[in-house]
Amino acid sequence: MVFLSLSRVYRSVSGPLLWSLAGLLGGIALIGTPVSYAQVPAAHEGIAEGVLAQCSACHAEPRRRPRATTLKNDCARCHGADVAGLTRVSHLESRARDTVSSVRPDPVLARNPQTIVQQMVRVEGGPFVLGDDTRHKDEGPMQERTLPTFYIDKHEVTNSDFHRFTMATGREAPAHWGGHRPPNALRDHPVVEVSWYDARDFCVWRGKRLPTEFEWEKAARGTDGLKFPWGDIFDASLGNSPQSGIGHTSPVGQFPLGASPYGALDMAGNVWEWTDSWYKPYPGNTRSNPNYGETYRIVRGGSWFDCEFYRCGISAPTYNRGFFIPNTRNDTFGFRCAYSAADPLPNRKRTRP
Repeated sequence: MVFLSLSRVYRSVSGPLLWSLAGLLGGIALIGTPVSYAQVPAAHEGIAEGVLAQCSACHAEPRRRPRATTLKNDCARCHGADVAGLTRVSHLESRARDTVSSVRPDPVLARNPQTIVQQMVRVEGGPFVLGDDTRHKDEGPMQERTLPTFYIDKHEVTNSDFHRFTMATGREAPAHWGGHRPPNALRDHPVVEVSWYDARDFCVWRGKRLPTEFEWEKAARGTDGLKFPWGDIFDASLGNSPQSGIGHTSPVGQFPLGASPYGALDMAGNVWEWTDSWYKPYPGNTRSNPNYGETYRIVRGGSWFDCEFYRCGISAPTYNRGFFIPNTRNDTFGFRCAYSAADPLPNRKRTRP
C-alpha cells in the first residue's frame, strides 16, 4: 500500500505566515490522503500543534510516520491544483454521490453494442492468486480467489477518449487541458486529473463499469501470481515507472513487452488507476486499520511519479494497494474500464446450439 503523504516542512514559521499555513493545512485535510500526525515534533517541526489538529478531520493513522509539507505546489500533486480554494465535501455527501451515476450510456453505443468489448482483453473465469505476505499488512494474506469471466480495457483511458465524453455529457474538462480539449501532444496519453466519480461516469457512458480491485489484480498478474505483469523480476524498461526516468505520462501502449498475461498494457506505471472497490481488509486479514471502511477507494498500478521521498518504495507490483478519498484529482491518477462477460449486450443475435 502507498501513502502519498505531505512532503517537506519549512522549519522557520511565524506570525501571519503561520495563520496562512493553518488555512492551507485545514483545506488540505478536508480531501487528503490518510496521514498520521501522532509524531508531531519529529514529523512536523515548526508547525503549531493547534494547526495540525485541523488535519485529523480526514487524515488517519498510517503504519509509518509520514513527512509533512506546507508548500502548495507539493500538496497539489496529490490533493489537486486548487489547494488554497478547497471546500469541504463531507463523507455523507461523498457517500450520497457514490450510490448511482446520473450519466446514461452513449446512445450511439446502444445501437452498436458489440463495440463495447472492442479494445478490451478477455480474462477467463477461474482461480488466481491474490495478495502478498512479504510487504505491507494490508496486502495479505496471500490467498486463492475465484472470479467469473470478465473483460478489461487493453489500454488506460486516454485524453482523446475522455474528450469525447466531455463533449457528449458536458462534464468539466480536466484541469491540465487548459481548455475544452486536450493538447494534441497529449491526446494518446492517459487522462489524469480525474476523480473516482469522473472515472465511474465515463465507464457508465461507455456501457461499462470500473473494475473491482480483485479483477484488476487478476488482469495484471494472471493465474501464476506474478509480482509484475511481465514476471517476477522488476524491469524499468517495461513500463513508465519512476525508475524509468521519463518523469511524466507516456502514450498508452508504449511498452508492449510489459503486457500482462492477458495482454493488458501499462498495468505497472504510467498512472494509478481507480477501481470500484472500497479500502477494506482482505478475507482472513484480522489486523485492525482505522482507514478500512467505506471512505477511501482503491487505486492500483503505480505511476510515473517518483514517490521515493514519501517512502512508498516501488509502486509497480501487481498486489500494491493505494487508497484515496474519491473526489481526489491529481496528475498521477487515471483509470480503465471493465465489463462483465455475463452482462447482456442489447440486440445481440443469439445462435441456437
